[in-house]
Amino acid sequence: MSNFIVPVHLELYFSKIFTLILIILHNGTFLLLLFLILPFFIKIFISLLIIISALYTTRKHLLYINHPLYGCILYYDERLNCIKVQLKSGKEVNIVHNNYNYPHLVILKIDGYFDRLIIFKDSLDIETFRYLRVYLRHTKNLY
Repeated sequence: MSNFIVPVHLELYFSKIFTLILIILHNGTFLLLLFLILPFFIKIFISLLIIISALYTTRKHLLYINHPLYGCILYYDERLNCIKVQLKSGKEVNIVHNNYNYPHLVILKIDGYFDRLIIFKDSLDIETFRYLRVYLRHTKNLY
């Protein structure tokens, strides 16, 4: 098992891919809502829910406003032989073992927090994204 020397700093950029996906999903939902045979007030209510969802997702996962995992640091703890996450607040937490790790998308989950960090390939520079994927593959082998 190799040791990781360089910690991974997750200072994310604005993701154009994620923006496009959010636009398509929310606008597609509005279009589908037009074709449903429902009373007008129910369509208005569902439209408001879609707008709230779009605002929340944009604020939390696209702009990373008040996101607890934004700016965290992943590092290898040689004592415990595991990957740890240090939040901006200084608190250290463990990575949950069932993270999503694909060539163009990583979804990072940690113990004790409901929020997930959605990271598309264009959110980080290529080298940091590769390091992150290697770290997450390594943590799967530890559990």
